[in-house]
Parts: sequence; structure tokens; C-alpha cells
Amino acid sequence: MVERRVFMQKDSRNIQGMVRRILFTAALPAVVYLGLGCLRPDIYFQGSTFIMLFTQSISYTLVGWAMVFGMSVGLFDFSVGSRIILAGLAAVHMSAFFGVPGFVLGAFAASLIMAALTGGVYAVFRIPSIITGFAALLIFESLATIYQKQFDVIVSDKIKVFGMAPGIYIVAAVVFVIVYLVFNHTKFGYQIKAIGGNEGVARSMGINSMRLKVMTYIIGGGFLAVAAMVKVGYAGTMMGVTSMQSMSQCFTPMMGVMIGMYLSSCNPVVGVFIGELAITIVSSGLVALGIESRLQNVVVGIFLLAFIGMKENRGRLAGLWKKEGKAA
Repeated sequence: MVERRVFMQKDSRNIQGMVRRILFTAALPAVVYLGLGCLRPDIYFQGSTFIMLFTQSISYTLVGWAMVFGMSVGLFDFSVGSRIILAGLAAVHMSAFFGVPGFVLGAFAASLIMAALTGGVYAVFRIPSIITGFAALLIFESLATIYQKQFDVIVSDKIKVFGMAPGIYIVAAVVFVIVYLVFNHTKFGYQIKAIGGNEGVARSMGINSMRLKVMTYIIGGGFLAVAAMVKVGYAGTMMGVTSMQSMSQCFTPMMGVMIGMYLSSCNPVVGVFIGELAITIVSSGLVALGIESRLQNVVVGIFLLAFIGMKENRGRLAGLWKKEGKAA
């Protein structure tokens, strides 16, 4: 009887802890959304607005899930946006000949080849990931601009299913399950977390850190293919860009991943979605408030710095709060 009570108490504490973590995790986008709702209730206190923002955040979330593997081991790859564009163009081109199967095959083939090439250059020449990413970005942007002139970049309605409800939600749910399992329940996931925690210790345990880092490029490339398909389906087309404009497609997901990795109340994979949703809400709020486009990135950057600063210094802030309480 006593043992049964002990087990029941443990279960109750576990449930309470889980509920507390869920509430803490959901608080970030909820507080941001409510704050904007107070400023523009005519826009944000409508169910359709939240659904629209939720759908928009899925595109960023898919890219964030592709980047979380590399960022967990300290890789910052700014070629992600250019790879999405080129993979999307390859998918559109193949869909003209083989329909939906060609669309999927083209996206995965192009994305995995580019990921392997980028990761291979990083490993062979030992160039920092940021420099490797910038070089790859310039190359892939130029190739995409040349490539798009060879065919019609408008897709059929069958392809648009990937970027519309309910298809986009199904794709996101399937990718979430796969990313969650790979990140949390595979040898690869355990090893990249070990490298991210302390690469020197991980190497002493026999983990080949360079091989794992190259694998993060390739596995992330597979998920980038899905992100490219969703972006093409959502927009109905894919266009090449130049002058490093593709970097805009990786900045927002990268910030969402940073927030997700700092959210101690939840798993990083879940945290990435929360981070991307919060960033999407902030970005939309700036548009709704009529803030100039040039200042929007400034505000988003301040939001990111404020969030990470509070998380990094929460112990110090708690100490100051206690001192003020005692003084009062």
C-alpha cells in the first residue's frame, strides 16, 4: 500500500513537471501574440490570423529542423537558402517530365548532392563552416540564376498540394516525428549532442567528429529537400536570386534554432518550432504596426538578443530580484 502511494506521488510529480514544461514552452509565442493583440486587436484577435501565422511558420520550421543537426555541433551554414532555391528549381524542372514523383526525386537528388559537396569541401580543406557556406552560397546562387532560364518555373496544382492545407500540416507532422526520432533516439543523435557538449571529450571516446559533421550536412540536406518542396508548393514557383539575397531564407530559421536550443523547458526539436513561431509572429507584427522594412531586422535582432541574454543571465537576474525583494 505504501509502495503504491509512493508510485502515485512520483507519477503526479512527473505529470506536474510535464505540464509546467509545456506551459513554459508555449508561453513565449503566446506572450508575443497577446502583446501584439493588445496593439492591433482588429488583426490578432481573429482565429484566421493565428492559422495564417502558424502555416507561415511551418516553412521556417522545416528549414530549422534541417539546420538543428549542424548547429548542434557548431556549424553555421549560410548556403542553406541557395541550396533550397536550387533544389526547388530542380524539383520544378523534373515535375514537368515526371509529375509529382519527379518533383520529389528532383528535390532530394539536388539537395543531397549539394549537401554532400558542401560537407565534403568543409571536411577535405578544413575550412571554417561559415566561409564554406558563403563560398557555396555564391556558387549555388549563380547556378540557380542560370538554371531557371532553361524552363518554365510555374508548377501545376498537384505540386501546390505540398504547400497548402492539409498537405503542409501532414508533411510537417511526418518530418517532426522523423527529426525527433533521429535527434533523440539514434546513435547519430547521441553522438552529435556529445560533440556539441564537448568535442574533445567526444573524440577521446572514439567518436569521429569530422565524419559526424559531414553527416549533419547530408542528413540536413534531406530535410532541406522537404523544405524546398513546401516552399515551391506554397509559392507556386521558385525563382533564383543573386548578391547573397538567399541568405534571408536562412537567417530566420537560424534564429529560431537558437531560441529552440536555449529553451531548457523542452526538447530542442520542439523548441525549434516554438522559436520559429515566435519569430514569425514578431515579423508579422512589425508589418502590421507599419514599421519600415529596414528596421524590421533590427527589431527581430533585438528580440533575439534580449531572449538569449535573459536565458544566459537568468541566475544573475534571479539574484538581483531577491536582493530587491529583501531591500523592499
